[in-house]
Amino acid sequence: MSEHLWFAANLVQNALLQMLLKLPREVFRFEPLCFLADFEKENFLAQSTPNGIVCPDWLGVCPSFELSVRKFGFERDRQLLGVAIGVRTKKRIDRNCNLLIDDGLNLIGRYVGVHKPASDSRIRPKLSLVGRVEHVKGDALTLTDLNEHDRDTVSSSEVWLERSWTNFNDCIALAYSDQAPHVQNRLEQLLASFRSGPSRRAKFESIANYLGQQSLNLVPGVSFSLGSLMGSKQHPLPTIRNAPKPVYVFDPAGGSTDIWHDRGLNSFGPYTSQIFTPTQPRICVVCQSRRKGRVEQFIHKLLRGISPPNSKKTPPFAAGFIRKYALDDASIFFFETEGDSADQYKRAVHKALMSQNDGQKKWDLALVQTEDSFHQLHGDENPYLVSKVEFLTHQIPVQEFEIETAELPDTRIGYALNNMALATYSKLGGIPWLLKANPTIAHELVIGLGSAESGTSRLGGSERVVGITTVFTGEGNYCLSNVSQAVPYDDYQQTLLVSLKKTMIELARSMNWQKGEHVRLVFHAFKPFKDAEAEAVKSIVESLGEYDVEFAFLHVVEDHPFLLFDNAQRGVRDFETGGTKGVLAPDRGHFLRMSGHEVLLTLTGARDVKRATDGIPRPVLLRLGRNSTFHDMTYLTRQVYTFSSHSWRSFFPSPLPVTILYSELIAKLLGNLGTVSHWNPSVMLGRIGGTRWFL
Repeated sequence: MSEHLWFAANLVQNALLQMLLKLPREVFRFEPLCFLADFEKENFLAQSTPNGIVCPDWLGVCPSFELSVRKFGFERDRQLLGVAIGVRTKKRIDRNCNLLIDDGLNLIGRYVGVHKPASDSRIRPKLSLVGRVEHVKGDALTLTDLNEHDRDTVSSSEVWLERSWTNFNDCIALAYSDQAPHVQNRLEQLLASFRSGPSRRAKFESIANYLGQQSLNLVPGVSFSLGSLMGSKQHPLPTIRNAPKPVYVFDPAGGSTDIWHDRGLNSFGPYTSQIFTPTQPRICVVCQSRRKGRVEQFIHKLLRGISPPNSKKTPPFAAGFIRKYALDDASIFFFETEGDSADQYKRAVHKALMSQNDGQKKWDLALVQTEDSFHQLHGDENPYLVSKVEFLTHQIPVQEFEIETAELPDTRIGYALNNMALATYSKLGGIPWLLKANPTIAHELVIGLGSAESGTSRLGGSERVVGITTVFTGEGNYCLSNVSQAVPYDDYQQTLLVSLKKTMIELARSMNWQKGEHVRLVFHAFKPFKDAEAEAVKSIVESLGEYDVEFAFLHVVEDHPFLLFDNAQRGVRDFETGGTKGVLAPDRGHFLRMSGHEVLLTLTGARDVKRATDGIPRPVLLRLGRNSTFHDMTYLTRQVYTFSSHSWRSFFPSPLPVTILYSELIAKLLGNLGTVSHWNPSVMLGRIGGTRWFL
């Protein structure tokens, strides 16, 4: 068994399944092995129910666990078998739609599903969505947004409600009536506590201790046991490494540098301060007429800065957009909408565009005031998307801001303004900073792939869009390519090859690559590279010339069961709530080698957690593909960490490297723009496509 660990892993997984079934526990997946806690004892909803009220036996939320048996290689010369433990929560709405209708729940607009048996009879049937309820007549439900092979009419007694939080909270309101707000508030408190670092660690320790006490068999007569949790005194973790902080560069000569981007900007100004144009940008503002006064105040703070009185901390945005980014001034013109509909916004945008034909110069930027509620609107009904389509069609970048942000108190609004100014300068074509690249022998090209779903349909008509972002080394810095694209998933491989070929030809010419020089291509992707995809990349590179090329195909995995705990981390004060956030969360940049091709990297530290209720952040898992010819995972991990500090969208650290973050932003926004009826993708072939329009 020790010589064939993959075979032993399957037997261990099966032995754990048999143990769970005997307890008994509800198992709803085999790989990873997913099961529910004891529902009667650990139902958070029952614990939130006031005395004298009975919690419905069909409704609840309780812990769910994942056990994944896999190989680990913490030490280079030794592999071992281990169990990865994951802890989440799972909602239960075990009441068919017929009974929910009798209870008084309105099903219109909600997704419903049927229970489909698993191929393994030991696994609980899975709820598979069949459509969204459009009409209810007696027992018959008419559905829309169907899967291709599903019926458009079903009986309410044969379908169950989707276990979304919206549906779950509506069921709480139905079951608890006047007590529902109290129950929901208490439930949120219990779930926030469950997500915290100490609670998660205690739960892991409890599971590990229980599993360690069990007598299990691989096969009859061959027993095995599980050890204690990694990181305990019995099994200490290997060395946790720390990636070096990135160095930001603020002038082409490379003399103005800092390890803190915001401080560097305030001290030296942006990288392109000496060559940036326009130094007096013309900006049109589209806002609702009833909110114009508040918008004017917000724009003034954006341009001139804000220093709250009696503030003990250094104001984050005292200089304002004009001084911080070394501009001379800015011209502001307002165009008001009569209401908050998409048509009214469109008319205001047309007025702004028509004013350019009255002898005025072209707008350099459009600022569009929106509302938080606009996020619930799609396509032609969304004022922001409609406005963005109109301006982008005329090659004008757009920066939106919500009225809720404009109304923040002066003690908080500075952070929002600081981020907005950063993105605005980038959309105008400016470069706030570059990242210093450590000298290597190789020319380096890093290509990021990110994806997003587009469209309003969830089952029948949604489309996955893939974005592509490229970073390259030049003159000692990491530079972002001006070519960013997004294409349908089925077309992304061909587009990637064309983009790669074009970029390499341009770089070889501009940087004078010579025959036989060393070139490294690194891919950051949202999915693992298939063998055929990797071979296609290698083939296209071979056709470009006789370079010494090596490849690294890196899958950046966000959904995995692993957590890292720092027992010395006591947390950081949450100034919003007064609580403590990020308890036990490692600092950004800490990483742990899991095997020769896998590394856990922390990109969200204790200070980066937004609220105390958010719990402990999850690291990203970096997994090197088998077709790679460059295998230095320490180098690749440090590079991912560096790129997570390179976003021009916000000063806050990014939970992903910019190669993937930008690709996802491009894919998501182009997908959303595609839902607007008069959007023409060829607009991006113009000048606007070479800017950071998507930030």
